[in-house]
Amino acid sequence: MLGKFLIYSATICAVLSIVSFLLVHFGKEKFLKFGRTFYNIAAASVIGASAFLLFIILDHQFQYTYVWEQSNRELGLALLISTFYSGQEGSFMLWTFMTAVIGIFLMRYLGKGDRLEPQVMAVFSLVLGFLTFILILKSPFNYVWDSFAGEVEYGFIPQDGRGLNPLLQNFWMSIHPPTLFVGFSSMAVPFCFAVATLMKNRYKDWINFALPWLLFSGGILGLGIMMGGYWAYGVLGWGGYWAWDPVENSSFIPWLIIVAAIHTMVAQKRTGGYKKTNLILCISAYLLVLYSTFLTRSGILGDSSVHSFVDPGQEVYLSLIVFISSFILISLLAFILRFKELKNLNAEPNKLLTRESALFVGALTLCASAIVILAGTSWPIIAKGSIDIEFYNKMNLPIAIMIAFINGMSLLLKWKTSDEKTFFKGLIFPLILASIVTVGLVIVGVRDFLFAIFALAALFSFFVNAEIAVRVFKKQRDNVGAYIAHIGLALLFLGIIASSKYSKDENITLEINKPVSAFGYTMTYIGASTFEDPNNRKDTKYHFNILLEKDGKEMVLKPVMYYSSFSEGVMKNPDIANFSTKDLYISPMGLVEPEVFGDTDMVVFKKGEIKQIGDVNVEFIDFDMGNMTPGGEEIQSGNFEIGAKIKVKDSKYTETLLPKIKYVEGNPEYFETKMSGNSNYSFYFVKMNIVGEDQGGATATLAIVDNRTKQPKEGDVTAESLIINASIKPFINILWAGTIILVMGFFISIIKRKKEIVS
Repeated sequence: MLGKFLIYSATICAVLSIVSFLLVHFGKEKFLKFGRTFYNIAAASVIGASAFLLFIILDHQFQYTYVWEQSNRELGLALLISTFYSGQEGSFMLWTFMTAVIGIFLMRYLGKGDRLEPQVMAVFSLVLGFLTFILILKSPFNYVWDSFAGEVEYGFIPQDGRGLNPLLQNFWMSIHPPTLFVGFSSMAVPFCFAVATLMKNRYKDWINFALPWLLFSGGILGLGIMMGGYWAYGVLGWGGYWAWDPVENSSFIPWLIIVAAIHTMVAQKRTGGYKKTNLILCISAYLLVLYSTFLTRSGILGDSSVHSFVDPGQEVYLSLIVFISSFILISLLAFILRFKELKNLNAEPNKLLTRESALFVGALTLCASAIVILAGTSWPIIAKGSIDIEFYNKMNLPIAIMIAFINGMSLLLKWKTSDEKTFFKGLIFPLILASIVTVGLVIVGVRDFLFAIFALAALFSFFVNAEIAVRVFKKQRDNVGAYIAHIGLALLFLGIIASSKYSKDENITLEINKPVSAFGYTMTYIGASTFEDPNNRKDTKYHFNILLEKDGKEMVLKPVMYYSSFSEGVMKNPDIANFSTKDLYISPMGLVEPEVFGDTDMVVFKKGEIKQIGDVNVEFIDFDMGNMTPGGEEIQSGNFEIGAKIKVKDSKYTETLLPKIKYVEGNPEYFETKMSGNSNYSFYFVKMNIVGEDQGGATATLAIVDNRTKQPKEGDVTAESLIINASIKPFINILWAGTIILVMGFFISIIKRKKEIVS
């Protein structure tokens, strides 16, 4: 009850905080301290509820449905902590926690001078209030006997939990979701500043307060997106880093709008223009965060996304719609009420050859990409089908080319006015350098026309930014952040060209201990070995060891496959050989074991039935259940052993044999049995066929192989073989370097704005 009490407390105090700050907005200054106090209590309640949730997870209190569904006693500390946000309820809790904490820092920041505190905190408290209300509807503090009323006895405490989804049992689970949610939560701040500006009718100085937060949001969300891409590449095994999955897109779309807003805000600071544009972009960015939340958590995507949660229930579904609709209406109402004032703001700059105009065109291009991706992402809602990946690639390629060219050209222009001759003269050197390198790329294999133009644009942007970055670094190091970010973007584009368009892949069958040549390497499957996963002792995991040889150098790659009792299917993880100019990516596809017997060897017996097989008589006597419990719980676990007692008689001997079948994690293992006096036949127990309510109505399937005549058929697998997908990812390190440098640029830019944050 403590957790629920704290959430109710947070919701009530958030509402009181909204009311108090609104009263201050309307001139009741004495309510400012009440607004601050109520917000602090609301935030403290959220922090307390989060701490309580973490405690019951670490304490294995499986009477709570969420703890039982997401965790178990086997998980190590890092993964156990990550179950805090691995499910629907916990992820809402994390989002609320991050929002509450950011609000504490925001309120302190706003209290230093006239920074629109009442207006900003009124809107921010509304954000927090909505999130806590959703937690009331989708609580992580429900008991199992309430969640499964009528099925579970009141007060029942499970001994262990279901455990964490194997797809989430990875290092990145500890840092990727929290990073994304810091980004989502911090994006509420520029939104609140924009709405507060409309409330206060003050359009000039708000960007000084909002820009540092916008840079922080862009940097953190970009970092989270980068982590997600590397997680997909290094762990999930499909060979790529970006699949245009709807939930991937739903993080990427608001990030594009953030980046657009950052550039137009810089233009407003330098020229005074784009006031309306910045309001629209800051509001749109957070509305798109809410929309992405709806896509992810409403269950509306169904099978269109591997990331989407299950249907959360009608109440939560409607509350998400109300959440989005309310903020859309608030934004529209604020614009309508200030329509006259906005109409009278200074017109946007109209000179084409200026840096602010170039930044505006660049922002429009980023928005165009966001609109394209938004349309494709929302398509499953309209047509109940997903958009093909090629749609996103084809639509965004020309947009990316424009972004790269505009990025380079904008830096050669001056604010407010530019000399045409100076501008065109500045284009010559970077274009020549970019053209020379592009010609070299075409010679070595970049033959696609659009990709050649893309490479030219990215190289042009790189050379322009690199030259300016060196010059600026010598004078004012704090100002180098934007150029660093742009260099990272150019490298990212070049990495995309190399690793996606010009990667090579091949499906290869590796027969054990038999070398195979591919991509200039010799690959030899040398067998499988088990290894222990301390976070998952229920399942037996296997490394499938591949010896990689080239030029006298050796290394062993160890892709993983195992049967997951959680997912009731085979899980696969790749292994990657990293080189300076490429990655060799090995993804396991399956294991083919040698064929022991064919369909013609199968014989079905009823109890007591005798059949003549070749020159022997075989009688099925009964099943041997060994030490299996009467209820057969072992069968449910997938780990059990059954025997078939048979009597075999030839011309000289009569023997009783017990061929067995053993299941490990649901996988059968057959054991050969022979007569001691006659090795002509091998007997295998293959299957127990239940046709009645008990063993009395069951039949046994035996494989009886005549070893004198059994010969491998053409095409039969005679040795264990591993099937893999091997691919070469050329220069993918450029892509990863680009993403890291891009994010670094954001944070260097924040350092530049540190005076605006602390003063």
